[in-house]
Amino acid sequence: MQKLRTDGSSGLVTLPRQYLQKDGVLEDGDVPDERQVDVERLGERAYLVRVAEDGSLPDAQECEVVERLAAQRLLNENAFGQPRTAD
Repeated sequence: MQKLRTDGSSGLVTLPRQYLQKDGVLEDGDVPDERQVDVERLGERAYLVRVAEDGSLPDAQECEVVERLAAQRLLNENAFGQPRTAD
């Protein structure tokens, strides 16, 4: 687990190098300078971090975790958005 630190008036957290390497973010084994990153607040204490490539961000809807959460929500609700009941 990472620790939240402060950087001026913002919170700061690091991304593990192994994740950056796996996703092809590193350049010659180093973290590139000035790489654009987008942070969205998903809910209470939950955030989505996306790293831009050639000026565009990966589509959050195509992220495996987001797809799984959406499918789970569909399974837990009926067609009218109401929680399923045991019949």
